[in-house]
Amino acid sequence: MKFGMVPQALPGSDRGEKAAVFSHKDIRPALPEPEEFNEFWRSGLAEVAAVPADVRRKRIEALCDGRREVCRISFATVGGGRIYGFLTRPAGPGPFPALVSVPGAGPGTGPDAESADEGFAVLYCNVFPYETTEDCAENERRYEAFNREGLYIYRGAESPECCLMRSALLGIGRAVEWFAAQPFVDADRIGVFGSSQGGGFALMLAGLVPHFRAAAVNVPAFCDFGGEKSGWPQFRRHGFDRMQLFDAAYFAARIQCPVKMIAGWRDEVCPPESVYAAYNCINAPKEIIDEPSMAHEIWPSYGRLQQWLREELKG
Repeated sequence: MKFGMVPQALPGSDRGEKAAVFSHKDIRPALPEPEEFNEFWRSGLAEVAAVPADVRRKRIEALCDGRREVCRISFATVGGGRIYGFLTRPAGPGPFPALVSVPGAGPGTGPDAESADEGFAVLYCNVFPYETTEDCAENERRYEAFNREGLYIYRGAESPECCLMRSALLGIGRAVEWFAAQPFVDADRIGVFGSSQGGGFALMLAGLVPHFRAAAVNVPAFCDFGGEKSGWPQFRRHGFDRMQLFDAAYFAARIQCPVKMIAGWRDEVCPPESVYAAYNCINAPKEIIDEPSMAHEIWPSYGRLQQWLREELKG
């Protein structure tokens, strides 16, 4: 079930509906895994590995206070593009336990300085082919400009070989490879986490690259492409049939580290049926937390999952 490896938030609606009980243990992806799935991603990994990483870093002086180092960082990816994000870490040589995350849908986010203060190196990657900053207002302006011709997640979705999702996922995967090789990172103690879009990316990354010790996932997107209640962004409903190659459920089947997930039973953006379709594909140690009253939200249970992840890495 593994790939051949190359060495090296949207708002949910909340109209007061009650959650229905469903036979969650029996839910599987509605469509079988595409025959081309393994080869598509194996060749993608080979393609991105052949591109020089061209890592660029710029120190954010205002956030470096002697206890931590913070910088913007970017990596080359396939198709001549780049992936942009932030690297934060405690001052000193390390090696430190480490965290990887992708934000939820929207304009992106800035660096995670607080986790660095707690002793973690953190790689935070946005999905856009343009640089995001630590200025939220500026990120909003760039996001709105980029989406004037259509929402970013559907950019190039007519062709999975050339879409934004492929360059983003392969670029972030290669960023994780670089991150795991750094002397300030303890490569045996790297975790991945995320919510919504970030939750879907957490599942995909954990199935794509072999560096994670544990994963914490809240209401993940991209699950159960063919399901009647598929997760955002519902590629099939928009006519992008070959985007089934990005179904997080198929990546979940390849995860080898422990995973904890959360399903919101009133979630209409990433419905619980889609979350369980991915969860039931995981063959590694796993646990799911049901939130019968939760829509597409972040509740305290996600904070507890992140705390579990940090304790796993510290341990």
